[in-house]
Amino acid sequence: MKQAKTLQFAFGLALLCGLATPALAHQPILKCVLLDESTVRCRAGTDEGDRTPDANIEVIDYDGKTLIARKLGRSAMLTFPRPAAGYYVLFDMGPGYQAIVEHDEIRAPRRGENAAWMRR
Repeated sequence: MKQAKTLQFAFGLALLCGLATPALAHQPILKCVLLDESTVRCRAGTDEGDRTPDANIEVIDYDGKTLIARKLGRSAMLTFPRPAAGYYVLFDMGPGYQAIVEHDEIRAPRRGENAAWMRR
């Protein structure tokens, strides 16, 4: 009986730890907008609103060539010339924590979206 209760406790603890771990992690968020027809600006952070000043951000074409690779600064933003061919932006906070925005998802800010970082 005592062994069964110990096993139940161990199973419950393992289950609790397994379910709680993902909730503690900050998920990466990447938002990109067109400032004008030839300029893109991306801002990265976490779902908790934290900025990620030392994370990596890359602009990669569909042939796999890295066009731009930077470590984010304090602003957690990257502004770059819009590539002519298809590309995507990869925000990498570390293993298992990446966000991607495809070029066809990047548009001018919508009406009402007028955060300062979205303006030229």
